[in-house]
Amino acid sequence: MTSLINPGDRLRRQVRWAIAGTALALAAPGAFAATITVNTAGDASADGDNNCTLREAVLSANANDAGSNGCVAGDDDNDTIVFGSGVADTTITLTQGALPIVTSALTVTGPVTIDAAQQSRIFTNQSTLTLNDLTLINGMTLSGADDSADDRSGGAILNDDGGVLTVTGGAMNNNTSDRAGGAIEEASGAAAGVVAVTLNDVDFSGNNAGATPGNGGVLHVTGTTDIAISGGTFDSNIAFEGGALWNNAGMMTITGVTLSGNRAIGGAADQGGGAIYAEISGGTLVVSNSTLTGNNAGEADDADSNSVSSGGAILLGATATLTLSDSTLDSNTANRAGGAIEVQDGSTSTLTNVSLIGNTANTTGGGAGGNGGGLHVTGNATVDITGGVISGNTAVEGGGLWNNQGTMTLDGVAVVGNQASGDDATQGGGGIFAETAATEGGDSGTVVIGNSRIVNNQATGTSGSGGGVLVSPGATLNVTDSVIAANTANRAGGGIENADGTVALTRVTLGGSNSDFANNAGANPGNGGGLHTGGAGVVTVTRSSVGYNMAMEGGGLWNSGAGTLVVDSSTVANNSAGTGAGVYLDGAGGTITLDFASVTSNNGTGVEANTDDGAAGVGDSITISDSLIAANDTNLGEGVTASVDDGNVVASAAEAALGVYRLFGGPTATQPLMAGSTALDSNDNCGDDDDSSDQRGAERPFGDACDSGAYELSDDPVLTVTANGPSTRTITADDSSADVVGFTLANNSGNSVTVGGFSGSVELNVALPPGVDLANADLTVYADANANGVFDSGETAAGTGTIQGSAFTVDFSDAAGVSIADGDSASYVLVASLGDDDAMAALLMTPVFAGGALIGLLALCSFGGMRRRTQLLLVTAALALTLTACSDNDSVNVRDGMDDGGMGNGGMAGNSGTAAVPALGDARFVVTTIDTADAGAADDADVIIGDGLPIRGPALTLDGSATTPQ
Repeated sequence: MTSLINPGDRLRRQVRWAIAGTALALAAPGAFAATITVNTAGDASADGDNNCTLREAVLSANANDAGSNGCVAGDDDNDTIVFGSGVADTTITLTQGALPIVTSALTVTGPVTIDAAQQSRIFTNQSTLTLNDLTLINGMTLSGADDSADDRSGGAILNDDGGVLTVTGGAMNNNTSDRAGGAIEEASGAAAGVVAVTLNDVDFSGNNAGATPGNGGVLHVTGTTDIAISGGTFDSNIAFEGGALWNNAGMMTITGVTLSGNRAIGGAADQGGGAIYAEISGGTLVVSNSTLTGNNAGEADDADSNSVSSGGAILLGATATLTLSDSTLDSNTANRAGGAIEVQDGSTSTLTNVSLIGNTANTTGGGAGGNGGGLHVTGNATVDITGGVISGNTAVEGGGLWNNQGTMTLDGVAVVGNQASGDDATQGGGGIFAETAATEGGDSGTVVIGNSRIVNNQATGTSGSGGGVLVSPGATLNVTDSVIAANTANRAGGGIENADGTVALTRVTLGGSNSDFANNAGANPGNGGGLHTGGAGVVTVTRSSVGYNMAMEGGGLWNSGAGTLVVDSSTVANNSAGTGAGVYLDGAGGTITLDFASVTSNNGTGVEANTDDGAAGVGDSITISDSLIAANDTNLGEGVTASVDDGNVVASAAEAALGVYRLFGGPTATQPLMAGSTALDSNDNCGDDDDSSDQRGAERPFGDACDSGAYELSDDPVLTVTANGPSTRTITADDSSADVVGFTLANNSGNSVTVGGFSGSVELNVALPPGVDLANADLTVYADANANGVFDSGETAAGTGTIQGSAFTVDFSDAAGVSIADGDSASYVLVASLGDDDAMAALLMTPVFAGGALIGLLALCSFGGMRRRTQLLLVTAALALTLTACSDNDSVNVRDGMDDGGMGNGGMAGNSGTAAVPALGDARFVVTTIDTADAGAADDADVIIGDGLPIRGPALTLDGSATTPQ
């Protein structure tokens, strides 16, 4: 029979028990500690009956005295209580009240169940107490108005003055307090930095902290002491704050734990934390390799809709610190905000490789809620998120994330398939919502996004705006090296809604390479498919691509009559709208500046201004210089001019001689010029620091003058790139190799080309299992001798690489690069390594659920070559933004779509804005850029054009039926 225990957990438990056994042997000099054997399951005995009850055993250990019954005398300060063969694995019911206070160091080792029958607490500890394999049930504290806080706390255990508690194995179920700590109250008074409570592989269920105030359904901490929790489960516990755990001013460390179905039932906005509550006392919460699922913050019966609890899984109080890594938070709910996590004013949060999946911020609370389905910020807090996935979360505002007055930073994060349902025009932000200042004239927050993917999110409300991101008045959004694609709104801003804020996009793909990647603004009224700016908002678009977006007005970019839009060295192509398909200005009070921009091949008017109701002069607010406006259905709208004296070219498709819109050097798509284009060498207004290179980074000018638009035709080399290896791969636990992408570089440029390496993206769209951090993966590229896209034994390593967030970079070993002669080719295969032979068995057995759908986890196994190497356990499964709708033909006409894009071309295949459903398979490495060598090579180039990019590695699918290696 196949074990259902995760092999990693099994090993961890065995090691801990071995350590516990060693501790028993070494705790004190061997002759000075007694082993006291309990030989009856009763709680009372008569004098002289030679029975040793548990109660009497504790007294003997405390007093080093055998007393009048059958217990041996305790000896010194490190006694051990065990249970005889007739008592082990049975239940001892306490009929005489709580056990005596532990005042001498003591270890109690089961297995045995101790039942307090809801009459008393079980243990009070004022020394060093170690409990091994005990099940403590039905403990209950006092609840009188005159009873002390200690008397009313810790249903099973009170760790009292000077106490140090260690619990390994066993369980605590259905214990109840009146004040705090349904199972355990930590009140030792230990100094900061001292670990007073250690819990190893303990299971907690059905514990309740009561209602006055009701903190910590399992554990409550009073004071500054530290807590260490490793392994175990916390299920269906209840409190007003911190359904399972409540931390104070010390450090609580949680590793390898599952917290599920816990509830915080307090109704106030600062109450909640369905699983964990971190108090406002400046404490630190560290959570790693853990799963928090199905927890809830909110009143059980909120008939009057006034419950506004927050943080379905975690509530981080003001001034507290959260470090969360390698963990999954899924299917948690909150009545007000933060379906998974609520962080409050002055707090600091760092999330690394965290998956927020299928969490919900409800719309209850009298309309005062529903913000931040994955994470919500109240006040001025700092949030840093590196790696990980935010997927399938729902809220009224900010389906995935909701930022307030602080700074939220995302690096290498996938924000995919989230939904915001708010009906008002100021609501939305299917992926991310950036709030305005708390008071007029106050500071607004900032969202910084790099190397990330904001894909397939929705603002579904009647007038919902900002399918990907909504930026409120005064807020700031800075995005670099990222993809914003396939998002939808009903009112405006399919990709981004800038409602009087400040937005800067640098090397960003807004849309993609065919209509599957379209950001769509909807039809109510449907303004700004890629981006919509309202009020006096300010937007700058630099070295970016805006492609295949859709709207009623402003298919690519829509600017208000008071806003400011600057487009520099960027391409706006293949967007669609009835009015202003490429770029649209709504009124004369706003301004648009196009500098070295290419507005090409749009389905409608390329650049247009609002002339409704006889408005005149609006076009004069659009300044166009050094730009190419070409091959649009209509190039310029009424009143819009682009003078040749300003270095502009306005041309038909035939005159412009444009290539296919695609990746053609650099990280974002461009519309390359072909020989004979009227845009070639068409202006002298370039060469200074501001315009010394084109959108891709190629040097300007090439020749006597610059080319108009975002693309400079030069002699930078072109390598033909073709994919090698299978298009799909089924990975099983029996596989011994895994290759993430293979390709051939063919040089027909007429000269040798020196390649320094290559880079691209890792499509991570769903949860990674606990303990897997691709940022620590080692990438190795091998020369693929037979060009089969598969690593074969004996093939030679050619370089190494790293993963940063969702981007990867590979450098060839020779600092001078790899030279490919004219007429020659070179083939490579990329392999990645985590360095853990045993991880496979554990990872294959780790299912993750999101929104009711099973997300399969993929694993790439270890293999041995000429030397033993442990290869990547790539554990991802792509959100089903299906690739089947995408063309594999790089020669598709630009109006009909192109090959699915990589990081620079959409980063995934979309499905025309429909919300994605998590599904098995299609995790990929995608090569998007061929990188130049270090400066100084004889054939050094500004850019290397990879014709045929992006190259997608095989879609990887897990076959769960394979035999798990032991």
